[in-house]
This record gives sequence, structure tokens and C-alpha cells, in this order.
Amino acid sequence: MAVAVMSHQLHSLSPFFSSPIIRHKHRMNSKNTSVVKNLENLFNEQSSLPLVKRSSHPDLQRISSQTLAALLDEPSTNLCIIDARYPFEYSGGHIRIAENVYTENDLRLLFSKLITSSSRPSMIIFHCEFSSERGPRLCRLFRSLDRQYNMSNYPYLSFPSVYLLDGGYADFYNHTICRQHCQPNGYTSMFEQEFSQELKIHRHTKKVANGKMLSKKLIEQQGPIQFCMS
Repeated sequence: MAVAVMSHQLHSLSPFFSSPIIRHKHRMNSKNTSVVKNLENLFNEQSSLPLVKRSSHPDLQRISSQTLAALLDEPSTNLCIIDARYPFEYSGGHIRIAENVYTENDLRLLFSKLITSSSRPSMIIFHCEFSSERGPRLCRLFRSLDRQYNMSNYPYLSFPSVYLLDGGYADFYNHTICRQHCQPNGYTSMFEQEFSQELKIHRHTKKVANGKMLSKKLIEQQGPIQFCMS
């Protein structure tokens, strides 16, 4: 009876009197709790804006044109908007603070610039004309670069709040309250007859770049080609 009482008193006095197994479990629980909290914080940051649900590109978080306009009305918001359209589209009208980044190589350079910046943007928003192909592709690449950079610190992300503008520039320009944020105040479609030759050039350049990237990946996987002299 006395031994049982003493054991109970020792256990209740301090964690220093607990067994090594109990201390190990306590450390593990603390670590797990920390990971869960980090995941919760990441989820809360990513879900801080009202999202638009679509069946296409369900892995990407979308925000509406009205939400972006509201963010642009707040001067304190540190935004980075990536316009993935071709330069002739961008020149015909774009969101006033958007950067024209339409190649994968340029996006990699931008990521390197942002990751070393002393004032990283709190939100990054991608779009193209309709946010159906070019914007989503670069948005995924940006997330992939962030994952690679933080590989040893998973699930941490340097830029957790990354969004796709629903409907792209076409939808943004279609709303009067949004159009005031466009400069110049215009909209040039990718398929404008006037720029058909430029479109062909950009598409050809993209195809060549993709071909070089595919060749590089094949070489990395298979190793250098060996020639056999007979």
C-alpha cells in the first residue's frame, strides 16, 4: 500500500521522475503536435481568401476577379501577379502590377529572385487569358520549385498562398470594377489576326524549348550516349 502511494506521488511530482519510455512518448507527442500545428497554419494561410470551385484544375486554388480587385484596392497588400500571356497580349492591356512571365525559364529566374528578396510577397496570383492552360502550368511549376527548395523542411513552403485567377484576364477585364486596375485599359486576345505571326513565333519557340527540355531529361535518365566502333 505504501509503495503504491509513493509511486503515485513520484509520478505526480514532476516529469523528471517519469520513466524513459514516458519521456520518449512525450517528446514524440510534442513533435507530432508541432507538425500538426504547422499543417494547420499552412491550411489557414492557403484558405484565407474566398475560393472559386471548378472541375478543371482542382489541385489549384482559384480566386475571383472581384476578390483580386478588392486586394488591389488595399495598398498594404503585398501582391505578386504573374501574367502568363504572350508579350503582345500583355502590351494590349494588363493588371497594373502584373509581371509578364510566360516561359518556364523566366519563372525559374523569378522564383530565385523572390526567394532571396527581403520582402517576399504575401500572395502570388497566376493568370493567362482564360486561366485554362498557360497560367495553371506555370502555377504548378512555381509550387514545384517551392517544394524542391523546401525539400528538407516538408511540408513548409516559402510561398504558401498561391492562387489562380478564375477566368483569367478576359474575365477580369469584363468587370467594370476590375477594369480600373488595367493599364493600358484594353484587352488583346491571343487570337487577334493582327498578331497571328507573333503567335506562331511564340508557339514555335515554346515547342523548341519543350523539345530541348525533354531531350535533357532523357539524357539524365539514360546517361550519355555511347558509340560502338566496329
